[in-house]
Amino acid sequence: MSNREGFISGALAGALVATLIRPKAQATEIKSNKLVINQQTLNPNATATLLSEKSFKFAVLLIHGNGDQQVQLTVVEGSNRYMVNGNEQAIGLIANQTLSITATNTDATATHLTPTIEIIYLEW
Repeated sequence: MSNREGFISGALAGALVATLIRPKAQATEIKSNKLVINQQTLNPNATATLLSEKSFKFAVLLIHGNGDQQVQLTVVEGSNRYMVNGNEQAIGLIANQTLSITATNTDATATHLTPTIEIIYLEW
């Protein structure tokens, strides 16, 4: 299984359904929120933390793919690590896990852009 295929699994979808469907007596208000990490310029060989480790009950991670190929994102979800280039689009589901994201410019001679990243998450 490639890194990008590992983002979405049936187990996560099942966990979401089991978590959100509750008897009426236990009804909980669910709020959604969005975190946007805008494009950033990285100097040659530089690494930047785009998201420090943060815990999510349920979130959707969207990597827009509008960055440069020379930027490599490291997405750490719990104990899983995924590598995505800045010019690749990716989507991921996070359920009851921590998430952190770093970006590295692999080019030693020029600055490059990170992609825009959105995290849409639920709170209850």
